[in-house]
Amino acid sequence: RPLIKEMFSFAGWSFIGVTSGVLRDHGGNILVNIFSGPAVNAARGVAVQLNGAVQGFVTNFMTAINPQITKSYASGDMSYMLSLVRKSSRMSFYLLFLIALPILFNTEYLLSLWLKDVPAHTVVFVRLFLIFALCESLSNPLMTAAQATGDIRRYQTVVGGLILLNLPLSYIFLRAGFQPEVTVVVAIGLSLICLAARLVMLKNMIGLDVGGFLRRVCLNVVCVVAAALILPSLLDGFFPDGFLGFCLSVILCVTSAGLSVLMVGCSAKERKDIRDMLYKRFRR
Repeated sequence: RPLIKEMFSFAGWSFIGVTSGVLRDHGGNILVNIFSGPAVNAARGVAVQLNGAVQGFVTNFMTAINPQITKSYASGDMSYMLSLVRKSSRMSFYLLFLIALPILFNTEYLLSLWLKDVPAHTVVFVRLFLIFALCESLSNPLMTAAQATGDIRRYQTVVGGLILLNLPLSYIFLRAGFQPEVTVVVAIGLSLICLAARLVMLKNMIGLDVGGFLRRVCLNVVCVVAAALILPSLLDGFFPDGFLGFCLSVILCVTSAGLSVLMVGCSAKERKDIRDMLYKRFRR
């Protein structure tokens, strides 16, 4: 009976977080449909579909990492767990950023290849959803670490309550006359607030070093993004129109992002590990 009670308690509090996420996503669709009509809602749907395909890469990565975070907490190896949380937060962001950067710079062309008639607002929706996904990627390992403790009542109440604010805030902005993209802007802002809330709560739950996370993860990814944007921003206008220009832009974006991640985002040991791994792969 105590075990069943504990299991149902965990499932019940997890339900709050799941419900808040569903209301954020599908509630935004309903609000956009009410205020802007089905055409704009279709544009949002296209952006959500593309974003889901891109996020699949990070989901697969976290599927491999999550059991390690839970196992290290269960075995009491807190130093390894905290190190794993920091590294997986950075690596999740980097993996998504390598895919998102060329899409951000070539959104119009990609949508024109995919769709015959691109609905209005689709380009902005796609870019905003990719930014939202990048923000969320930093929080995914923190969510796993919180769930590993088993005591998630306070965590789900605070974070779930913040996520639920997406619906009323989006309604207020749409009612005030803002563009439908404001629903995603609200989601991005609340995602960053939720990240801050998770850091504060995990400091008490697992002894997370908030300052260290901000320096080693948040500041690190900001520097990587800033460095990666330099070349694509300067050379974007020089590429020819059409498929050739698209290919050149993708190559430049991926190269710039990859070099930025390798030289700015990774430590000397991580760079050595990557070189050794690539050497073994090519040797095979």
